[in-house]
Amino acid sequence: MLTAKRHVINTFGIFAIHIGKLLQRYTSSNIHVALALWAFCYVFAFQQGVPFSFSLQCAVFGFGWAAYQYLHICVPVLYRQQPLRFKRIFPFLLALFIGVYGLISQPIFIWVAFGFVGVLTFCYALPFGAKMGLRFVPTLKIFVVALCWTVLAMVPLTVLPTDLFVLVSIKALVWMICLILPFELRDMQKDEKALITLPQLLGLNGVKLFGLILVGFTAFLAFKSVAVDVLLWVEWVMLSLLSIALYVVTPKRSAMFTSFWVEGIPILWLVVSLLFSNR
Repeated sequence: MLTAKRHVINTFGIFAIHIGKLLQRYTSSNIHVALALWAFCYVFAFQQGVPFSFSLQCAVFGFGWAAYQYLHICVPVLYRQQPLRFKRIFPFLLALFIGVYGLISQPIFIWVAFGFVGVLTFCYALPFGAKMGLRFVPTLKIFVVALCWTVLAMVPLTVLPTDLFVLVSIKALVWMICLILPFELRDMQKDEKALITLPQLLGLNGVKLFGLILVGFTAFLAFKSVAVDVLLWVEWVMLSLLSIALYVVTPKRSAMFTSFWVEGIPILWLVVSLLFSNR
């Protein structure tokens, strides 16, 4: 009996290790963050009842995936002048192909929006040497990332009335800042002091309080901008999950907590919104 119990425990432990390795490979491939970006853009369009065409979805996902491949794979390889192996560059090329496929039939203003985000992404981390780019400008990196996601989320929503468009834009920007704060807290001991990140400025508890205030402000903006009650309640639940994440995250917490669970909040938000809206 005892031997059988140990066998079950060992089997479960091995299974958990394999799952952990799979999740690690999945998040390191940058597909998860690209899906999160796609879901974030989709759910904003869905809330407002605005069509989000398949081609535009491909553009958002493809270029989003390519951007994170560029930041995490291409930039380190290029500035270290290492050889670009096809195995490492293939996901980047595939992502670019998906993005171009989605963008090629879009009107000019969408090309301009994606071009703006592309320039920001390139300048965020320059491949000409270590610590070159906007991400190394003190306090700036969180706002650059939030701006890029917000611009892409608002591309389908240009058909909205001006006042509603501005309101939703502000909500998207604040949503993204709240979503990035757990990552800032996770990295607060790794980031160099010269970066002057928000956790370095405000401290651990100060950033958590600041984040909770922003979450409350976002909940108010949601109340003013989401007309469908069930979608409003779903967003409030997602903001509650984000508040919990902000409360429990620390620099010592596993990176998987932010890289998978916090990053996955937009994906969960979209799935739950689609499920409940069909009832």
